[in-house]
Amino acid sequence: MSGQLPEDRRSEQGAWLFLASLAVFFVSCELLYAIYVVLRVAPEAGAIQAFYLPRSFLLTTVDLLGISVLLHMAVQAIRHERQTDFVRYVVLACLLALIFFGLQSVGLATMISDMQRPGPAIQNLYGFTFFLVIIHALHVVGGVAGLVFLLFGIARKAYDHERYFPVKFCALYWHFLDVVWILMLASFGLAAYMSKA
Repeated sequence: MSGQLPEDRRSEQGAWLFLASLAVFFVSCELLYAIYVVLRVAPEAGAIQAFYLPRSFLLTTVDLLGISVLLHMAVQAIRHERQTDFVRYVVLACLLALIFFGLQSVGLATMISDMQRPGPAIQNLYGFTFFLVIIHALHVVGGVAGLVFLLFGIARKAYDHERYFPVKFCALYWHFLDVVWILMLASFGLAAYMSKA
């Protein structure tokens, strides 16, 4: 097994490059969103519909943080060969990932309902915000695929204290999704404030 550890190090370098490229993508999206919001709320742009952040997005945030904590605990468990704890944490993370989609669906439905509410203002901030939420949710689908991959590895007894890079990468990816979501939520909150100012 020790002969495969350099391969894990190469995989880790690739994983960091992958996360860095995703970070560039999300930073670009955030910059475009900032420009979009500023142009929409500018006085010369005309009336704009007030933008409200769905409350379920707060529950989504707690859910994502819970997944990250569980995966961090899973990494610690497998490093110390606590296989039962490791399996428990990964299964619970999978369940929370499924709950995420339910919570996110409620938030997106709320946004669509608010966007379609009749009012005098035609312009609103819902369109691009909805797009960014969907983009993040698609990356969460990638995180769920990683969790399913871990479950197959668990079934094969593929992980131990020496071979756990897939577990570590899955945890890193979910931590990344947390950071991106929190930054997006902060920008959505600022946009909501600006739309009502």
